[in-house]
Amino acid sequence: MKNVLAVLMLFAATLLTAQSAPVKHVHRIYVEELNVRNNPDMDGILRSKLISSLAQDCGSGCTVVEDFGPSGDNGEDTADGVLTGAGLFQCSNNRHCRIQAAMRLVDKDGTVVWAATIYSSPFARSASSSFADNTAKKLSSFLTQSKN
Repeated sequence: MKNVLAVLMLFAATLLTAQSAPVKHVHRIYVEELNVRNNPDMDGILRSKLISSLAQDCGSGCTVVEDFGPSGDNGEDTADGVLTGAGLFQCSNNRHCRIQAAMRLVDKDGTVVWAATIYSSPFARSASSSFADNTAKKLSSFLTQSKN
């Protein structure tokens, strides 16, 4: 009985230590095109809007990097983390559209440091802009908290 109690206490201490481990700070973010299964034309649009929203919301919390130049070596290779995700684009008969996606931020070691399911606002004029803004707000809030 004492051995079982000792093992349980050791297990609980290990869990508490793992939960209190500091989150690695990601400062430079590369945004991948999202995989929108039922509307592949949205991939590039959502990526562009995510980049714009992150650039506006992050402030000093993060920097968005992109591939540019003939070698394309300034994007994902120089980033601390990659923002990626997969989503679904839905429109009702009256053309009211909505986007939902499972998003995640992965660091260079392949560790998922942030993940969330993000939805566009049900009353937004633009589902893609609303989705990008909601993602940027949640991610920048996380990055600000993990920085402190």
